[in-house]
Amino acid sequence: MSGKKYYKILNLPEGASKSQIKKSYRALVKIYHPDVNDDPKAQKKFIEITEAYEALLDPRAKKEAKPKSRNKARTEKWKKYKEESKRRYEERELKKKQEIQEFYRSLRSGWRRNWIKINVALGLLISILMTLDQFAIPTKETLHIIHLKNYSEHNSITTNLGEFTLQEGHVSIRKKPMLTLFTTPYLKHALYVTYQDEGTLRKEKISYSPNGPSFYWGYSIVLSVSLLPLVFFLFFRRNNGWFVFGHYAILIVTTPWLIYFLVQHPNIIHIVTFDLL
Repeated sequence: MSGKKYYKILNLPEGASKSQIKKSYRALVKIYHPDVNDDPKAQKKFIEITEAYEALLDPRAKKEAKPKSRNKARTEKWKKYKEESKRRYEERELKKKQEIQEFYRSLRSGWRRNWIKINVALGLLISILMTLDQFAIPTKETLHIIHLKNYSEHNSITTNLGEFTLQEGHVSIRKKPMLTLFTTPYLKHALYVTYQDEGTLRKEKISYSPNGPSFYWGYSIVLSVSLLPLVFFLFFRRNNGWFVFGHYAILIVTTPWLIYFLVQHPNIIHIVTFDLL
């Protein structure tokens, strides 16, 4: 290899001083040394940089060295670097794989998996009860009107069972001391009230009940959200990015929803415990 080639390898002009050669060599080693760069091309480049550095600093030693022994030493050195770099690379890759597998195991066992299972059970129970309510005959009970709060504006009535907001209103309701409330038999969703008005049976849909908004009218949405944990549990089985995304999305979306639903419908707990609680 010619002297011009050596200077070119070290990114130096011909005739550069020893201090420039050393400075350039140190800068290039930081980029191409096998300890910091696993690329085989980088390792080959490092050998060339070292050869150029040694040749420019002591040209006579380069000329006096026996080609065969020099090549043999270089080959051995290169072999060592390759073996060491390969070993370190394999260790890093093995550690990464172990960490990833451990992460997946943490999602598929322990409290995280039990959390998903609880979501599945609650979501399935709510879906079943909601579906049964859709086809069951509503139950009815008598409401005693206590107060009509700004009825003409908000359609709000206060009764012995709490405050109800109606979707529509009729002035004749002011004259009725009693109404009949129809609710679903399982989740106790308030559906509508009926009353007689001059021989006509009127029906008024309920928007809000004492327990909050009625989910009965959003049956398809409630069913979809409640069954999301079950869908995830059954079909997301491969360890990949979608599994991780689905795991956390399910917990973030459905957990607050299910807790809110249970708070608004405590009778679910009575159903599960057979009225023991």
